[in-house]
Amino acid sequence: MAIPVLRSLTLKQAIHAVLAAFVIGFAITAVEFTWTASRERTMALARIEEAAALVEGPAATAAWLIDGDLAAQVLDGMVRANAGWAEIRLGDGTVLARREQAAPPMTLLGRAATALLFTDRPFLIHDLPAPAADRSMSAGSRRVVGRLAVGIDTGRAAAGFLAYVSAALVAGTLRNLLIGLAMAAVFHRLLTRPLLQIGRAVARIDPEKPYGQPLVVPRGHADDELGFVITRFNHTLTLLEQEHDELRRLATRCPLTGLANRALLLDRLDHAIDLAERSREPGVGRLAVLYVDLDRFKRVNDSLGHGVGDLLLCRVAERLGASVRRCDTVGRLGGDEFLVVLERVADGEEAAMVAQRLLDGLSTLREVGDHRVHVTASIGIVLHPMGPADAGGAADGAGLMRMADSAMQAAKGAGGNRFVFHTRDMTDRVETRLRLEAGLREAVAAKSFELVYQPKIEAAGGRLTGFEALIRWRHEGAAISPADFIPVAEDTGLIIEIGHWVLEEACRTATRWALDHGPVPVAVNVSARQLADPGFARLVEQVLQRHGTPPDLLELEITETVIMKDVRHHLPTLNRLRALGVRIAIDDFGTGYSSLAYLRELPVDVLKIDRSFVNDLPHAPDIASTVIALAQKLLLSTVAEGVETAEQRHWLAEAGCNCLQGFLISRPLSADAAEAMVMTAFACDEALPLTA
Repeated sequence: MAIPVLRSLTLKQAIHAVLAAFVIGFAITAVEFTWTASRERTMALARIEEAAALVEGPAATAAWLIDGDLAAQVLDGMVRANAGWAEIRLGDGTVLARREQAAPPMTLLGRAATALLFTDRPFLIHDLPAPAADRSMSAGSRRVVGRLAVGIDTGRAAAGFLAYVSAALVAGTLRNLLIGLAMAAVFHRLLTRPLLQIGRAVARIDPEKPYGQPLVVPRGHADDELGFVITRFNHTLTLLEQEHDELRRLATRCPLTGLANRALLLDRLDHAIDLAERSREPGVGRLAVLYVDLDRFKRVNDSLGHGVGDLLLCRVAERLGASVRRCDTVGRLGGDEFLVVLERVADGEEAAMVAQRLLDGLSTLREVGDHRVHVTASIGIVLHPMGPADAGGAADGAGLMRMADSAMQAAKGAGGNRFVFHTRDMTDRVETRLRLEAGLREAVAAKSFELVYQPKIEAAGGRLTGFEALIRWRHEGAAISPADFIPVAEDTGLIIEIGHWVLEEACRTATRWALDHGPVPVAVNVSARQLADPGFARLVEQVLQRHGTPPDLLELEITETVIMKDVRHHLPTLNRLRALGVRIAIDDFGTGYSSLAYLRELPVDVLKIDRSFVNDLPHAPDIASTVIALAQKLLLSTVAEGVETAEQRHWLAEAGCNCLQGFLISRPLSADAAEAMVMTAFACDEALPLTA
């Protein structure tokens, strides 16, 4: 890049050097002028004093004799001796005689020079004592008969000084200018030109590859500041190269395993896709993507610690890398998920062979550090280009990764330690889930859900004992089953907000019914995520207070699996809920893995018999009768779910079950229909008619 002359460092240096030379030169010249002016003034006064000393005698005689002619002659001599003026005054101050030269006209510079030379009085006064002929006085005490005043010819003195000053100024200006230009030339030679050379060398460095192009130290500057700057610059370039290499490695490699990371995998995948689409050789040009996920890796982290888990991931990375060809790519997506890109595979059979080799290699991994482990994995495989039956979907790296992930999830759902090929149905299910998740998020934001209420009655008398609040959601004009959207809500964490809304609505409804008709308990299902929240009990308390709901009108139903999964963790929350006065029911009892010891410790009020056991009645009553007997021993109430026949109702009533719930009694009702049932129940105080 060319630098404009008016902005160049050379011009700036020249200007500053000349200015510095002029300032210093003029300061020195001013000192010289002051010293010369003082010397000229002293010399002028000395000359006048010498002249006055020569005529002192005749002047004294003229004053003594009061002889004007003699005085005039004496003064004429003084004026001719370059005095500017001269006069003789008598003792009483009377001027006896005066003479002065005609002063030539003075310029402004002349007047300035005069002012500089004669800043004090430009004249000299001599006392004239009486002549020695006066016998009346001694030589040491003769009286003064007059005064001789002699003035300096300032015009002539200033003219000489001005000529000197003019010559000195011209010479000084030329000298200062030459010194400034010489200084600028030296600066340009020693500084500006080397800097310009360095700048040109820096400009030639390729921004894409700045390394390997060190700057050359200009000749003669190896040991000075410029050499130091260039040395540091080259050192910085070296450090920058090292840092760039490290950043490039971190940007494309997993810092733990050293495998390719997601960004590099996507780049390699896109390259492999282009290669597969360009190659049309039969049986050669296909690409296989294997999505590998370790089975039960979380247990290793939780039981043995993250250090052992990281070491296990490194060992897995080594096994995966050793099981594929050099032209293939193994990368880590994150956590315990890996991706293997196989280029130029003949068909699905070859991809399956590689997948099995990966599984076998991982199964032989028995020890990690000082710990023994058993490693299995789930592998999803997708081929590109895909066959006609599986065609569709995005043919890019991200799309293939999603497809392989879907196949891996299918393998994990089938029990793990296996591989599964991707099919079109898997993509459809993933797309359906994504649409469902997006719609669910919109529904949570808009609170576009609905609660329906399924009644529960006494098994023996048929009186209404309460309702279970069930959530309903319509998406894109169709009713979505809770069995479909509740798992999605659990996975995404939306169940927390949904559960909060259900709790608010149920408590609001129970309070209104209690005020308008009478107290009717309402049961609400609680998810695992809700129960695991340390603030859940406080949330329930706030909702009850906000709506003025009596605690005994709220019943929280928690599935047996959720409670028993981590009893010690959930017990404090359950105890706080019981302290509020809220009833707690174990839902789907008998389908999990209850421990009777824990069951005695839990603050539980109700056991709900799962519908799968009710369906077997009255032909296979063993489990149902066992649950009822257990509840009676523990002084707990029982509710039978899914009662659909009169035979089931009769058997349950005879066996001592407390309450019934199911289509025999009623299907889930809207809030208005449920309220009508409540009003009828309190108005008639009779058993409800069966709707089945």
